[in-house]
Amino acid sequence: MPTLSLNDFIEFLPPLLKGAKLTVLLTLAIFVLATLLGLLVALGRLSRYRAIRLPLTAYVEIVRCTPGLVQIYYIFYVLPFVGLTLSAIPAGIAGLSLNYAAYMSEVFRSGIQSVPATQREAATTIGLSHFQTLRFVILPQAIRTVLPPIVNYLLMLFKDTSLLSVITIQELLFSGLLLASSTYKHHIILTEVALIYFVICYPVSLLATFLENRLKSKRGPLIGSLASAFRRSLPGLTSA
Repeated sequence: MPTLSLNDFIEFLPPLLKGAKLTVLLTLAIFVLATLLGLLVALGRLSRYRAIRLPLTAYVEIVRCTPGLVQIYYIFYVLPFVGLTLSAIPAGIAGLSLNYAAYMSEVFRSGIQSVPATQREAATTIGLSHFQTLRFVILPQAIRTVLPPIVNYLLMLFKDTSLLSVITIQELLFSGLLLASSTYKHHIILTEVALIYFVICYPVSLLATFLENRLKSKRGPLIGSLASAFRRSLPGLTSA
């Protein structure tokens, strides 16, 4: 029966940590892009204009109804036939960003729609524009709703970067598989890979719980303090 050796753990750790570093960097880059794009798509899908809503709806449905792996393959292997060639890392970032943005847009959309209509009406009565209502009223409340699923997507994304191994990106799992193929010590290396994933993901999960509890403790009527916050944001009103 294979045994786990501490010396082997130490020996294999540096190349695995190198792969883990790339995984973390890819995760952060993709998460930022997917979050921004997902929010824009959500706002676009809530637009009153069909010319904006329909293409964005089609994008979301196409992404959700096709495998992420196929999307990555398509960007890396098919787009060059129409003149758009991307190297592995940009193609991987683009593929997963577009994939996760579609799912996160639905989270943002549901969070925005969960804010009661009376909040918008109250913001209008104190003179806020549509953009100011969105910034000061809608999004602060929606964030409380969307934070837990968004952090779950961050954890999923960290693990889903392993899909990028299909286009030769040497992230954590692919680094482990390359190492295992040359040493034949799969039991040690894959155990170490799993531990690295857990050590990185678990603190993020704890942070998500902490932030969720903090946001819950700050729940309360928002419009009551909105006017003063609005004045502080506009120098002209503050000096008046």
